[in-house]
Amino acid sequence: MNNENYNIVMFAYNEQNNIEASITSIFNNVNEQLHSFYLIANGCTDETVAIANAVKDKLGFNRLKVIEIALGDKCNAWNTYVHELADSVGVHFFTDADVQFSEHCFEKMAGKLADSDEQTVVIAGMPLSGRNIDFYRSLVIERACFFGNLYGMKHAFIERIRETPFRLPIGLNWIDSFLTKAANTDLRFTNFNLPNRTTWIEGVGYDFEKLSIFKRSDINLYINRIARYELGKIQEVFLDALPCERWPADMMDINRKIDNDFDNLTSQLGFVKKRLVRKRLTKILANANR
Repeated sequence: MNNENYNIVMFAYNEQNNIEASITSIFNNVNEQLHSFYLIANGCTDETVAIANAVKDKLGFNRLKVIEIALGDKCNAWNTYVHELADSVGVHFFTDADVQFSEHCFEKMAGKLADSDEQTVVIAGMPLSGRNIDFYRSLVIERACFFGNLYGMKHAFIERIRETPFRLPIGLNWIDSFLTKAANTDLRFTNFNLPNRTTWIEGVGYDFEKLSIFKRSDINLYINRIARYELGKIQEVFLDALPCERWPADMMDINRKIDNDFDNLTSQLGFVKKRLVRKRLTKILANANR
């Protein structure tokens, strides 16, 4: 297996309850091939940064770099890493701050991706838990999808992105879908996938604690996730109509268009999902007008 050096970037927004476990899981599953681990805390208003720095000191994890950016937006954090921070290691891993990782997953995934064909640019972390695990596994295996919880990207594809105007618009709600399209179409956003753009390893990936119907925070997280995905699907319709070089820097004009034609654009949704999307969109627009 190729001994490929790699970076890890973790995006965290108000993850004080999960950040120690996630950092510790990374610490326990990396090896000398890790070059840098960037924790990008975007717009945190809780103790995420303080806890992360304390865990760094406790573990002696010197390759961890805690970076704070003011804007609480994952797309902006992703753009910051890809266009400003990513150096020329072989593989870049992107992770969320509320998951744990399987044993030695980073070196295994880096080696698999480095040894893959030239056209293969992303390796998906496999979901290892969850009520819908079979469905999400099928998306990875049969439809070449990958998820923000954990995936690795060749540096060659980072360079390809930097050669183009491709950036994720700030405020985009369904990031995984667009990154999957970007990788599988080589940034051309055609309606078909190119062959062999992604890969994976059975049993190698990420785990997370199941949500509980008895915890208010978990219920709120589940509700927000539904609203975010459904709004993202509607935003996707507008972006799909544009070449990526004409994508807006942020989604506010598109959000206003959705607001103006809300009933028509959400006609396929049931009452509950429509209400959740309406609440999320109203909050986004209200915050923009402050």
